Amino acid sequence: MTLRDRVLVVFLWIVSVILAGAYASAQSRQSRPDVAPVISGADLGFRPDGWQGKARTGTFVVRINGEWVEAIPGANVRPAMTR
Repeated sequence: MTLRDRVLVVFLWIVSVILAGAYASAQSRQSRPDVAPVISGADLGFRPDGWQGKARTGTFVVRINGEWVEAIPGANVRPAMTR
């Protein structure tokens, strides 16, 4: 392999790496908002996280000084008894 052939191979390799990088950076990125929207009343809200079957899962939040903060229950939370 002559020097000219080696230079050509290196040049083609560099061009292919640049083209692959340009193609990869052109792909759309899935972006998720930093803060999930809050379903709220005046000062009490619910920040949804996902789904568990047909039920919505998430976190209860309270508004303190204009900022939503996670609410931590002070007592044991148990599901209501159904009959």
